Amino acid sequence: MFYVKMIFDTRYEAWEHLSILIKNKIQDFSDTLVLGILNWGAPVAQKISENLNKKCTFVVAKHLTYNNYNIWAITQDWTTVYNKAIIGKLGLTPEEVKNIQTETFEDVKYEKEKLDLHFKNFSSQQVLVVDDWVVSWLTAAVVWKYAKQNWAKRIILATPIINSQILNALNNIYDEIIVAESIEDRKFWLSKFYLSYYKLTTEDIYEIIHKLKEKNLFIWVE
Repeated sequence: MFYVKMIFDTRYEAWEHLSILIKNKIQDFSDTLVLGILNWGAPVAQKISENLNKKCTFVVAKHLTYNNYNIWAITQDWTTVYNKAIIGKLGLTPEEVKNIQTETFEDVKYEKEKLDLHFKNFSSQQVLVVDDWVVSWLTAAVVWKYAKQNWAKRIILATPIINSQILNALNNIYDEIIVAESIEDRKFWLSKFYLSYYKLTTEDIYEIIHKLKEKNLFIWVE
């Protein structure tokens, strides 16, 4: 495990550093696919895909916050992970959870169709899941489940920044986790770690996909 105490000038600097960590840590890149968690996982995946010269695709994954609690997460194919303890604590009925789930899935499905993200066969491949930072264990857990259910052989999580408690929880499911910064504070903000950053637009995602397709690095159909 890598722990490097630092503050990055930009997100791109963090991703470049993460690429170096990945190259140093992973010995075998054969049959490796980069899987970026949208939205900010897209430019991270682009950077790592280009640096490793490995193909990539994206997955839409959202975690739902209810009364300031993360209660569940869902991907574009309805793969779900629930925080049953919190759901019980909040007293949500199965019908209430189902209604919330259906509404959120429609948002996820819309993003999937908009970006034409239909590839989901990770058979016999090492899947490198990447994101800009990991603020919810539910999102990272549901993407692990998504890759596993679609026959991924080995699943690695790579991210510049992660909370240490979330890191410990995810160590139980991921085969390996590579991070640049592990922190104690559960309520950390990007401004603490990136001196400058900007919002990512849908147009930015389209541009990233276009550039990856030009280099024959993007997979978007089954």
